[in-house]
Amino acid sequence: MKVLILLSLVCLGLAAPQLRKPFHEHFSDFIDLIQEEAGHDLDHLNGHYLEFDEFTGSLDYMATKDFNGLVKEMESLPEFTAVVDFLEGHEIDITYYIDLFNEFIDNLSARKKNTRHEVSGTSMSAYIQDSIALLPKDQLAALYDEKMENDEEFKRAMDSLQSEEWQEIWVALWENETFKAEADQMAEFGIDLQMLLTELVAIFGQN
Repeated sequence: MKVLILLSLVCLGLAAPQLRKPFHEHFSDFIDLIQEEAGHDLDHLNGHYLEFDEFTGSLDYMATKDFNGLVKEMESLPEFTAVVDFLEGHEIDITYYIDLFNEFIDNLSARKKNTRHEVSGTSMSAYIQDSIALLPKDQLAALYDEKMENDEEFKRAMDSLQSEEWQEIWVALWENETFKAEADQMAEFGIDLQMLLTELVAIFGQN
């Protein structure tokens, strides 16, 4: 699952030293706000999407050997290793995001199906779009602005991925033909890596 987490970290950067607040704790502040303001609606949405074979098919695919093999191939690419090295070199706790994602998928798969209501589609991408629409954007943006103004480590974290070094690393990954082919293969099963990035940006109230 590492690839799904790492490719969703385009908005992440430097983490704090030991005596300062780790970056994943800042991230948790945004997640807690979402849960407080929109948790009920998101839970409701999750249940409805579990009615759709297209959506559950994407979840099922992520549990297959084929998917795991594709992830391992991605992780072996030098350009992908460069992304990992950059993030880990800036003290991002990769394990935290992997565990968070796995917990979300496990909880989602375990839910019972509910009665259908109006949604924008039946795919994983549609689910992400509908989830973003439920986020408390104004509150998330206000929290982001507050952290940018008052927390130097958070500001450095977010500013770091505006660096030329990061842009070169990120562009090189997406220009790799093998990586693009593997991303396209995931997309055939409804897993759009670009949509995952869009959702991450939305978590910070920045779209």
